[in-house]
Amino acid sequence: MKEDSIRKIQKSIEDILGTKSGLSQKRPIVKYKNKELFNSILTNISHVNSRSMGLKHDYKIDFMEYDDIFFNIIESLLNLHFNKDQKSIIEWYLYDKFLPTGEILILTNQNTGEEIPSDTPDDIWELILDYEKKDNK
Repeated sequence: MKEDSIRKIQKSIEDILGTKSGLSQKRPIVKYKNKELFNSILTNISHVNSRSMGLKHDYKIDFMEYDDIFFNIIESLLNLHFNKDQKSIIEWYLYDKFLPTGEILILTNQNTGEEIPSDTPDDIWELILDYEKKDNK
């Protein structure tokens, strides 16, 4: 069905222009790929952190020390790629936003008092883009 739609569009373009034409599929842009990778990384780190906390709380199995080396590596990679403000937002989302009690912290604009969306990796991506120009590593 998609192929038929593409052929119809191509035929319409050819009829309008009076010449043969070709359509090609748009390639994903780098920013989109980076956003998807970022979202995947944040989701996976959150999962690992939650799993470790759950094991410690529910079964008294402490993987925190075992996982520390991995989190240190991740922190070093964050230092390589993100500025200080971006890194703070990412770390807040990963380690502080979701409390063990089930409560969820929110970000608010200190000037306006408005809530800043920060519930998903997509929201965090948008926030770090806002701080992209600030380079205070």
